[in-house]
Amino acid sequence: MGPGRLLLTAVLLLAQEAPPEASEYCGRLEYWNPDNKCCSSCLQRFGPPPCPGTLEALETGKAGKEVSLLPLLSKELSSLASQPLSRLLDELEVLEELIVLLDPEPGPGGGMSCGTTRHLAARYGMPATWSTFTYSLRPSRSPLRALIEMVVAREPSASLGQLGAHLAQLGRADALQVLSKLG
Repeated sequence: MGPGRLLLTAVLLLAQEAPPEASEYCGRLEYWNPDNKCCSSCLQRFGPPPCPGTLEALETGKAGKEVSLLPLLSKELSSLASQPLSRLLDELEVLEELIVLLDPEPGPGGGMSCGTTRHLAARYGMPATWSTFTYSLRPSRSPLRALIEMVVAREPSASLGQLGAHLAQLGRADALQVLSKLG
């Protein structure tokens, strides 16, 4: 058997081998989906990583200086429910405050903060690669501003109330308080 034929036999044998269940080809925020035999987004399947203690403390009222979510959701944010998300692009002071809160740099050792624009993007169904790309454009471009522009372009009926609900799910009472300034 010549070297060409040996190589062809090896290639054919490798092609028949079953693909690995745990993928070495998937990205950092992806997992191997055995159902459709491809990489899938962890954020879309499992949601953003849980915030240790950030949400439970708010629900039980033991958040110290944090603002309780219930009064914000029932009073100030109820008036935002029907207002378009695009309004936030016109309210630069509020947008800048939200950018400071939601667009942080990765923490020490590369860890991500809890409830960031990255997590918010996952709530709006944006893939992890989109978030990675928008964060790579910093500091010349805000990931939050890019997310809002993308959501408004894809879904013109998106509302500030929907944004408020996502922020509440992420346990971001500080961002909800800033958003309530639009009410």
